[in-house]
Amino acid sequence: MGRITGIEGITAFSFSTGSKLKTIHVHLGHSPRNPEKHCSDGDSSYVTGSFENTLVRLTGIDAFEVRGLSLHHLEKSGFLQRLDKHLREYLEPKLTTESIRIHKNLGFQARDYFESILEEELVITFEKEVFDRYERALVYLSVKGGEDTYNLNLVETGYALPYFIYPNAVSPEVEGEWNYDAMQKIRDAAGKAKERNRGIWEYIDDVLLPMELRFLTRRELPAKYCANLENNYLYAPQQYFWVPVLDRLFFYPRDVLLAVEHGFRPTPSCDEWLHKAWRVLHGKSLE
Repeated sequence: MGRITGIEGITAFSFSTGSKLKTIHVHLGHSPRNPEKHCSDGDSSYVTGSFENTLVRLTGIDAFEVRGLSLHHLEKSGFLQRLDKHLREYLEPKLTTESIRIHKNLGFQARDYFESILEEELVITFEKEVFDRYERALVYLSVKGGEDTYNLNLVETGYALPYFIYPNAVSPEVEGEWNYDAMQKIRDAAGKAKERNRGIWEYIDDVLLPMELRFLTRRELPAKYCANLENNYLYAPQQYFWVPVLDRLFFYPRDVLLAVEHGFRPTPSCDEWLHKAWRVLHGKSLE
């Protein structure tokens, strides 16, 4: 499968200037397995241009997966017993055959919808973290000449959820302050979709979220800290579920000190060193 492999591949392109974001004009690509298809799921699409046909991942959002989860193999693996007790209790009601079936159906619906709205002439826009773990470029995708992104469209229509991971969607301003304008538009769109019970939101309390299905499938403990954008509290990786979906901003362990520095206050679930960092940086004690 053709893909962009490394920063060298990105810097070879001509980025637009006069903007904090880097923009490339591209064409709609196609799946190597089926030339008539352009998406692998509801938040990734093939594009091509001055580079070979490659798969890009829409940043700031998360569509449901098109693969399932074997509950039998999950139970036999013993992985659930490795989870924090409270996380396990939160997940267990969602671990049903019906829940997995609904999740997959929502994933197929998102992919089909994404396929139906894609245009031939496209623009991809990068932020800071250019690639994900699968070497897919993390992008905002829009039709050439269009105002809004497909990222926003998928959230507005209830086919995807907000999914923000630092440093993408966080823009630095004067004196090092962070600006959340880039993600606020997606949060607002998700709020309206939730109010109207559109797509994913009809089942939000009964099915695994995409990130949950992924870490259960991989048998990987959650590793990203989760900040609450509404009250500025910071939660340990296995306590993310205490933060409403619309208010989550995730930080990899390598970036969590920046979260504390910028005012996200560690909750008791966080490691002691983060509490000490808070006290040093802000001169306050946790109540």
